[in-house]
Amino acid sequence: MPRLIDHEARAAALAEAAWRVLARDGILRLSVRNVAEEAGLATASLRRAIPTQTALRAYCLTLVSERVPERFRRLEPRADVRAAVEDRIAQLLPLDAERRLEMEAFIAIGVLALTDEELQPHYRRAHDLIAGACVGVVTALRPGGAGSPAAEAARLHALIDGLALHLVQPKAIGPDEAMSVLALHLDELAQG
Repeated sequence: MPRLIDHEARAAALAEAAWRVLARDGILRLSVRNVAEEAGLATASLRRAIPTQTALRAYCLTLVSERVPERFRRLEPRADVRAAVEDRIAQLLPLDAERRLEMEAFIAIGVLALTDEELQPHYRRAHDLIAGACVGVVTALRPGGAGSPAAEAARLHALIDGLALHLVQPKAIGPDEAMSVLALHLDELAQG
């Protein structure tokens, strides 16, 4: 009888293996062969699903984009809009090992997307996800539309990007400090 493959579990294992290779060895060592070895798979088996290095990089970016909405869906509902917004935005920041690995992959591959046209749509999808979350936050905190929602969403997005970069740098800031900065900004947004 043929063995059934849990494709979601396998995709998650491949993503984590790819992100580990990226974090440990850098972007130049991210290859189908190295990811297969890290995941404990035969290279030929992985190559059927991900035939090229560009496809592997695109796959990594796509999985980052897919994991964020999944984390949003798992959040407990809150009656307090301000608290709900903070919970949601926290999912975009590398506050734990899993999200840190994702952010490191996003940054490393995102740099390549500057000049690789095949990667640009995958990077743009992740970027647009964050931008959309920021618009949602501004809309939730300012239902009357006070100020310029587009400008406030862009400012929040820049803050999130900056905090994420600081969080992945050694000894820059920690999760508590990042959340304090975010909380201060969200309070200012809510006050209009």
